Amino acid sequence: MKSRLATFLLLWVPLALIGLGLGAAIEFTRASDALHREGATLHRVLSQRAEQHDAHLTSLAAVLASSTADSGTWRAVVEAMQRFYPRIAAVELAGSGAPPDGLEGKAAENLKDFDPLALAARIRELAPGHAGTLPSRGGKPFYALVKRIPDNGSEPRALVLVIDATRMAEPEGGLPEETVLALHDSSGARIVSQGRERPPGTGLPELTYERALGSRSQPLVLSLERRPAVAEILPPILLIGWPLASGLAVLLLLAVLREKRASQRAREAMRLHQQDARLAHAMRVNTVGEMASGIAHEITQPLTAILSQSQAGLRLMRSAAGHPDALIGVLDANVRHALRAGEILERLRAYVTRREPQPQPNDLNCIVRNVVALTQRDLLERGIGLNLELVPSPLPARVDRVAIEQVVHNLVRNAAEAIAGETGGRREITLTTRLVGGDVEIAVSDTGPGIAEADLARLFEPFFTTKSGGMGLGLPLCERLVQSAGGRIAARSEAGRGAVFTVRLPLLALEQRIAAE
Repeated sequence: MKSRLATFLLLWVPLALIGLGLGAAIEFTRASDALHREGATLHRVLSQRAEQHDAHLTSLAAVLASSTADSGTWRAVVEAMQRFYPRIAAVELAGSGAPPDGLEGKAAENLKDFDPLALAARIRELAPGHAGTLPSRGGKPFYALVKRIPDNGSEPRALVLVIDATRMAEPEGGLPEETVLALHDSSGARIVSQGRERPPGTGLPELTYERALGSRSQPLVLSLERRPAVAEILPPILLIGWPLASGLAVLLLLAVLREKRASQRAREAMRLHQQDARLAHAMRVNTVGEMASGIAHEITQPLTAILSQSQAGLRLMRSAAGHPDALIGVLDANVRHALRAGEILERLRAYVTRREPQPQPNDLNCIVRNVVALTQRDLLERGIGLNLELVPSPLPARVDRVAIEQVVHNLVRNAAEAIAGETGGRREITLTTRLVGGDVEIAVSDTGPGIAEADLARLFEPFFTTKSGGMGLGLPLCERLVQSAGGRIAARSEAGRGAVFTVRLPLLALEQRIAAE
C-alpha cells in the first residue's frame, strides 16, 4: 500500500506542479495580451486626440489670420472648442516678450501653471508654423501645446492650448481594475497618472505597456502598468480542477498499468503452468519406464492366476467327475484376477495420461497407497523396505490426485536412490500421514546418508542437483505442484541420519466434505 501511495505521489505531484505552472503561464500571457489590447485601443484614442489638438491650432491660426484675438469670431470659436472638448482648459495668444515677473491679465490666470520665461523661450525656439509642448511647473496635470504663428512685426507670437492631461488620458470605457495609466513627456517626466496600483507582495511580475503617441507636435508616451492578482493567474478552476484531473489521470494510468502487469503475470503463469504440465508428464512417462519390471510383475501375477484357474477349469470339464459348482468357483476367481489386472492398468494409464489438473476431494491415504502399489515391487528388488504409518481415518483434501501421486512418487524415488548407495545398516523408507492443525502432512523419510547443510537451502532451486546424472528439475517441479494445490513442501536432514521431506496440504473443511459426498 505504501509503495502504491509513493508511486502515485511521485507521478502526481510533478504532473500537478507542471500543469499549474503551464496554466499560470497561459493565464499570465492572457492577462498580458489583454493589457496590450487595452493599451493599443487607448493609444489609438489618445493619438486621435493629439491630432485633434493640432487641427484646432490650425483652425485657430486661420481665424486669427482674418481677425483679431478680441473679435467676436475668435471668442465664439474658442468657446465652442472648449465646450465640445473639455480637455482644452484654455486658449491664449502669447508673445515671446513677456515681462520678467510673468504674464498679465486673463493670460496670466490661464497660464499660471507655466513658467513665463520658459514659455517665451519655447516660442522663440519654434519656427513659424511649427508646434511643441511645454510642461507645467509644480507637477500639475497640464501641458501647453504651443504653435508659432507669423509675427506681427514687433515680436514672435504663438497660439497656446492648455491641455488638461487628466481628461486627455481618460479612457472611454474606464480603466481596467488595478491598472495604472500614465502620460510622460519626451524627457520622461510624468505629466499625469491615473488608477490605483495593487500593493506589492504577490510575488508576480508586473505587466507593462508603453508606446509613444503618433503625434510629432506632442511627443507624449503612454504607459500602462498592472500587477495581476494570484487568483487571476491561478483561478480556482485551475487551482482545484487541474490537481483533481491530474490525480484521476494518474490513478487511471496506474490502474491500466496494474491491469497490464496482472495480465502479463497471468500469461506468464499460464505459460509456466503449461511447461510444468509437460515436464510433469514427461517425468511420469520416464518413471513408468524405470518401473517397467515391477509393473510387469504386478500384471503377471493376476494373469498367471487366470491361466492356472482356466487350465484347472478345462481339466474339470474334460473329466467325467466335473461338477458345475466347481467350474463356477474357477470363473469367479478368473473375474477377480482380471479385475485386479484392470485396476493395475487403469492406475498406470491415469498416471501417464497427459491432461489438465483436476482438483477435487481426494483421500490422501488412498493417494499414498496408490504410490506404494506402483513402487513396492521395484523397492523390493533393490532390497529396500517400505513402511506405512497412516492415520486410520480418511484425510480428505482438494487436490489433483495424479499431481500429488507424482510428488509422493518422486520423493520415494529420491529416497530409494539415496539409500541405494548404502551397503550396511537399515535400508528403509517410511511413508507417514498425520493431521497438523488444519493441515494434512505427508512425510517421506529414509535411512540414507542425509543431505549436507549447505545443500538444504538450494534443494528447490531449478537445475540444482546432488546426483551425478540428475537434471535438478524434480524437486522444483514438486514444489510448484504442491504450491498450486495451496500447500507447501519442506526438507530437513541430519548428516548420517537420513532425510525427511514433508508435504502439507489444507484439510478439506467439514462443509466441503459433506458437499463432496
